[in-house]
Amino acid sequence: RLTAAQKLARVGDWEYRFSDRRLTWSDQTYDICGVDRKQFEVNEESALQLVHPDDRPAVKAALKGVVDQIKSATMEYRIICPNGQERMIFQQAAVRKHDGRQVLSGTVQDITDRKKSESQIRKLALYDALTGLVNRRLLGDRLGQAIAASRRSQKYGAVLMLDLDNFKTLNDTSGHDIGDALLVEVAQRLNACIRQTDTAARLGGDEFVVLLEWLDGHHDTSLKMALDVAEKIRISLNRPYVLGKKNHMCHASASIGTVIFKGDVHTSSELLKRADVAMYEAKDLGRNRVCLFSKKRQAIVDRTTAMAYDLKKALARNEFSLYLQPQIMGTGNVCSAEALLRWIPAGKQPVSPGLFIPIAEETGLILPLGEWVLTNACQLLVKLQECRNLPTGFTLAVNISARQFSDDHFLEKVKAIISSSGIDPRRLKFELTETCLLHDLDSGRATLESLQQMGIHIELDDFGTGYSSLNMLKNLPINTLKIDQSLIHGIETGSQGKTLVRAAIAMARAMSMTVIAEGVETERQESFLVEEGCDIMQGFRYARPMPLPDFTAYLNENTRPGSKGEKPRLIVLEARNHG
Repeated sequence: RLTAAQKLARVGDWEYRFSDRRLTWSDQTYDICGVDRKQFEVNEESALQLVHPDDRPAVKAALKGVVDQIKSATMEYRIICPNGQERMIFQQAAVRKHDGRQVLSGTVQDITDRKKSESQIRKLALYDALTGLVNRRLLGDRLGQAIAASRRSQKYGAVLMLDLDNFKTLNDTSGHDIGDALLVEVAQRLNACIRQTDTAARLGGDEFVVLLEWLDGHHDTSLKMALDVAEKIRISLNRPYVLGKKNHMCHASASIGTVIFKGDVHTSSELLKRADVAMYEAKDLGRNRVCLFSKKRQAIVDRTTAMAYDLKKALARNEFSLYLQPQIMGTGNVCSAEALLRWIPAGKQPVSPGLFIPIAEETGLILPLGEWVLTNACQLLVKLQECRNLPTGFTLAVNISARQFSDDHFLEKVKAIISSSGIDPRRLKFELTETCLLHDLDSGRATLESLQQMGIHIELDDFGTGYSSLNMLKNLPINTLKIDQSLIHGIETGSQGKTLVRAAIAMARAMSMTVIAEGVETERQESFLVEEGCDIMQGFRYARPMPLPDFTAYLNENTRPGSKGEKPRLIVLEARNHG
C-alpha cells in the first residue's frame, strides 16, 4: 500500500547509514530519478552526479547542515536523468535513530509538473497572454524603477505610447483571428527595434508601450535617441503584414506619443498620461506619425475636467441607465446577467464607459455613481421577478470599483440599499478587480466576509490582466473567477492561449471556485470552454448588453417550452448602440 501511495504521489524515500556509508533507495526513488535499479549502483557519488551541476553545492551544503546540527531541512533542486530529461525535486532530510544507530533519511518528490503550472500562472499574471509582452502590472513596476534610477543617475529615459491606426476596422472586416495575428506580429517587430534592456508592453487592445532607459545625461541627445527609436518603430510597423494560414495581406500603421524624463515625474501614471497626450496629438494630426509631449497639449486635461463637470450634471439629470448582458451555462441555459452602466446624454450619442469611468474614479464621482448603479440594479431585480421565464436562482452581477470598495461607509450603504429594495441579497453578485483588494488585504478580507454573510456572491473580475497571486486567491473568500476576455481571445491563437485558459480553469477548480469566461465571441471559443468544464460564459456569442425590456424578451425567447438546453440565439441590437 505504501509503495502504491508513493507512486501515486510521485514520492520516494531514502536512507543513509553513517556506520557503513550505505545509501538505499525505495523503488519510487529510482523511478523519479529515471534510473534502472538493476543497472544503477546507488551511492553518495552516483546520487550526487544526478543533481544539476549548478545545484550540487547547495544540496551538499544543506545535507551537511542537517548532519552537523542534527536538524531537519527541506530543499528544492534539479536533477538530470540519464536520458537527459530535467526534473525538479523537493527533498526533506533529517537525522534519526534506527536500530540504535544514527541514520540520515528523507523523502524526494517529483514536483516538475507543479513547478510548470506555477510558472504558467506567474506568466499569466505578469505577461500578456496573446503577445507574450509585459502586461500593465509589470510595466507599472518597471516604470517606477526607471523613474527612481533616472533620478539617481541623472540620465534620461523615455516612454513611447503606441496605438495602431484603424485596428477596429481591420478586426471588423477581416475577423478577430487576423486582428490577433497582427498584434502578435506587432509585438515581435517592437522587440526587434529595441535593446534587450528596454521594455515592450501591451496595455490592452491595440495599445502598446515601450520604455527606454539609460539614454544620456543631455536633454537634446536623449531626445534624439528616443525619437530615432520611435521613428524606427513607426517604419517597421508600416511594412506589409502576411497573416494567418491563408497568408492574408494587410497594412497597418501606428500613432506614437513620446515623452522623455529625468526624475521630473513622480509616478508611472503621470508618465503614461503624458505619453498618452502625445499619442492622441499624433492621431489628431493625421495618424501614422510620432509626436512629442508638449504642454500645449495640456488641453487634454481640460477636457477631463469638462467631462467631470458633465458627469456631475448627468447624475443630477438621471442620464444613466443599466444594460444587462446574459450569462450562459455550459448547458446553454441563461443563469445570470451582468449589469453594465451606460451614459446616454439627452440628444447626444452614448459616451463610452472607457472614457467616463476612469474620470469618475479619478475625481471621486465613482462613489455616488456606484451607489446609483447598486440601487438601480436592485430595482431591476425587483422588476425581473415579474418575468415569467426568469430562471430559478437567477443572479445579477454588479461591478464594484476600488474606491467604492475601500469607502468607509461601503458596507452600511450596501445594507441600506438592499433593505430598501427588499430583494434577496443571494441574487446579487459583486464583481471586483484585484486592485480593490491589494491595498489592504486584511481589511479587504473582512469586507468580503461581511458581504458573504449577507448572502452576496463574490467574483474576481478581469483575471489574467493583473497580479493575482495564488496565495491571495487562497486566502480570500472568493466564489468565482472571471477569466478576462484577453485570455479568451487567446484560445484561437495557438496552444499557449489554450494552455493559459486551461490553467486558470484548473486553478479555480482546485480552489472550489466557479469559473466565468467573458468576451466569448466565437463557436471555437465556446466549444473549447465547454470541453474544459467552464461553468458560465458571457459575450457577443450570445447577446450584446441590452435594456431591461429587451432582456426580458430575450429570456422569454430563449426559455420557451421545449427549448431547455438549446443554445441561445445570437441577438445583436446595433440600432440601440448597446456596444
